[in-house]
Amino acid sequence: MRLVTEAAAIKAAAKQCFVDQSSVAVNLFIKALQDRKVDTRNKLTRIVESTDYLKLKNHNNVVMLTRNIFEVKTEQITAPPPVANPSAGQPSKALAGQPSKTSTSVPPPAVSLSAAKVIESTTPVPALSVNCDTDAIVDILGDIAIEHLDLEDTGLTDIFIDVGCNMSAKVDGECVQYDKAIAHSDVSTILEKLPGGGPTVKQSNRVIFGHTLHRLAAVTYDGVINGITIRVGRSVSGLLPVFKGLVEDKNVLLCGAPNVGKTTTLREICKYLSRGKCLCLIDTSGEVCGDTGNKGRIVGTSRVFRPVDPDQQYASLLDCVRNHSPDVIAIDELNTKKEVEVCQTIALRSIQMVASVHGNIQDLVFNPMLNKALGGSTEVLLSDRVAVDGRKVAMQRSTRPIFDVVINITRTAQGLKYLFIEDVAENVSRIMQGKSIQIRTRRIAGDELLETKEEVLFPRE
Repeated sequence: MRLVTEAAAIKAAAKQCFVDQSSVAVNLFIKALQDRKVDTRNKLTRIVESTDYLKLKNHNNVVMLTRNIFEVKTEQITAPPPVANPSAGQPSKALAGQPSKTSTSVPPPAVSLSAAKVIESTTPVPALSVNCDTDAIVDILGDIAIEHLDLEDTGLTDIFIDVGCNMSAKVDGECVQYDKAIAHSDVSTILEKLPGGGPTVKQSNRVIFGHTLHRLAAVTYDGVINGITIRVGRSVSGLLPVFKGLVEDKNVLLCGAPNVGKTTTLREICKYLSRGKCLCLIDTSGEVCGDTGNKGRIVGTSRVFRPVDPDQQYASLLDCVRNHSPDVIAIDELNTKKEVEVCQTIALRSIQMVASVHGNIQDLVFNPMLNKALGGSTEVLLSDRVAVDGRKVAMQRSTRPIFDVVINITRTAQGLKYLFIEDVAENVSRIMQGKSIQIRTRRIAGDELLETKEEVLFPRE
């Protein structure tokens, strides 16, 4: 009888951990088992092998779900087919030519749901408007773009060109190979077409070319440029319903994996918050609004600052406070501890902060260089009585977070999801303790905005 009970507990633990992803850290799965009184001491391998739906990988550090064991739908709604990429606004079309995909699925978000989703509201939204200057890419790449790329495909986000390799691109989060071998002459021709004959690689190694949002970066080897990465830039209008009502008069941090839509969302928030306010935007790489001629239609009445030296981004933040009377300061990509400390100073002066950072929220919570944005962390020694799973050292938040709301953007099979963590101080503490948190999730499906309340368990270090 005990074996039947244990099997049911194992399946229940799996259902808790794998609702929205196919793999999870071992320590998270062990915690779910222990919550159900399953003895895991030196028995994890036996527990996994006793099932036909789990296996261990990555030197037994990750548990993977090998088949679907779920019987209950997580969203009980009837809606039009979801947009494949809400940040772009419409589903992707097939690529020109005959590309072959190098992977079979989009990586799942590093989140596991511990409770079924509950739909709170479904709100009609206007259609998204997507603008992309494809002619500028054709001008730079020439026949390479015309013969091999479908530039109208809104799932196309990056183009990779490396000498001695076939050209590849990222489409809907997957890397796709093309039947086009790249030679040194291809790279040289592309660089010659840029203003100034090539990117300045000594600083940020980013060039916004033309009057567009497209970004080019060089790949160098021994000081020689032998590769190019082009990020396809698009401006998207119509995302306002996603964050309206949740960002007004609050310090907002956008986080998520690279190329998931943080900058796109930042543009729309800047356009919205600049209505009737002085908003100063630090656009160090030029990626937010590109050429200054784009400013009005992309970021509204925001005043845009571009530091000459990317390493002095924090100095531009301070200059805005001292000399330009801002109501709101926005910055794309916090990179250093110094920048986070300046943001803390600004927030203490009753100026609203909006910023973005690479990495999901759990990455930031455990990042010693940047986690001060969420209140920092310190280690504390626990007594035997309160130790969790035998751990006598625990992390706790050391100060109040700079940001009042964190928007964690993730890519799923249904498109982009916007996870709003609203009580940042309390929820960061719970993430450090390995506890689940309550979040609000919004996503656009067709012409509807879907809002849910979810209980989420983020992996803990």
